[in-house]
Amino acid sequence: MVQKPRILQICHDYKGPFKTVARQYAGCFADCDVTTIFLRGPMSASLAKDIHGEVEFLTLPAGDLRGLKISVARQIRNMISETRPDIIFGHRYKPFYIAQLLNYQLDIGAVVGVMHEYGYLDRWTRSVFSRYWKDNVHLIGVSDPVRDATVQSHPHLDGRIEVLHHSIEAPTLLDSVTARHELGIPLGRYCFGSIGRLVRKKNHALLLEALARLDDDSVLAIVGDGELKESLAQQAKRLGIRDRVVFCGAHDDARRLMKAFDSFVLSSTEEEAFGIVLLEAMAASVPIICSDAPGPMSVVEDTALSFTKGSVEDLAAKMTEMRGMSAAEGAALAARALARLGDNFSVSSMVQKIRSFPVIEQHAPISF
Repeated sequence: MVQKPRILQICHDYKGPFKTVARQYAGCFADCDVTTIFLRGPMSASLAKDIHGEVEFLTLPAGDLRGLKISVARQIRNMISETRPDIIFGHRYKPFYIAQLLNYQLDIGAVVGVMHEYGYLDRWTRSVFSRYWKDNVHLIGVSDPVRDATVQSHPHLDGRIEVLHHSIEAPTLLDSVTARHELGIPLGRYCFGSIGRLVRKKNHALLLEALARLDDDSVLAIVGDGELKESLAQQAKRLGIRDRVVFCGAHDDARRLMKAFDSFVLSSTEEEAFGIVLLEAMAASVPIICSDAPGPMSVVEDTALSFTKGSVEDLAAKMTEMRGMSAAEGAALAARALARLGDNFSVSSMVQKIRSFPVIEQHAPISF
């Protein structure tokens, strides 16, 4: 009996988009033996059931991921020593570093670090280490701008970096009335929506400033939680728009609520590397307003209204333009985005692309 290729993916945790990321990467190797390891986060039977292959939760305290992480690598080595993986994927840098420690101890076919953000190798220690990687170490960037920025700052890695966009499965969507009820959004009001962690790079502060410049009765719904929750609430109060902003908090599988919005706004800074939530809006046929930061623009191209990143005036103008669109005009914009989604970000295209990368094809040739 022919042994199936063995794939190991190591994830820091399953916060934010990483539930989806882990599921998608595992699904790309449905014909292989796949093991997924989450370093942090409590055990989740529902998540494990949702991911192809075996799923392990190490439930490590934060302190174990500081320093050289030798003990973590030893723990994982003991788990896989009898089922040595042909390929290890490390999502974010710490898992990638652990994968490289394993690469020096075991006979691994290939180690692949997945760059979900800019600045993956910006720390000087990481930059220096990258010059001494073994020949079987490669990188994947989630967008062309991420790849290009990495090659520009680390030209010695040119030829070792592929680009693999995220994909999205067909979503199960709540109707607009049900979704608004769940989020606490008033019916009968135009609603701009945003989904994402309340952190600086998402630039919700700019979105609040823009809303305050709109002379109408539109509301803004912000789905997500994070370190800036209180400061954003205070900002909305100072701007006199607190009664027009609904802070919805975090929701599991928030994409199912996308129909609550008349339009979706991504106000992120240039630090945004991709924007999975844009795919979710595209799949829900909700028209999009998007920052012209390179990462997000690589997703939407000309299928959204784009504004100059950081410009409250331009964002307010685009929100006014979107609000003034007829139903037919909004639907046409959303239809272009949906067509782009199907052409570029389908699950099948992601599978075909990753399995055709030479380093992947060498160790896990596709069998279906």
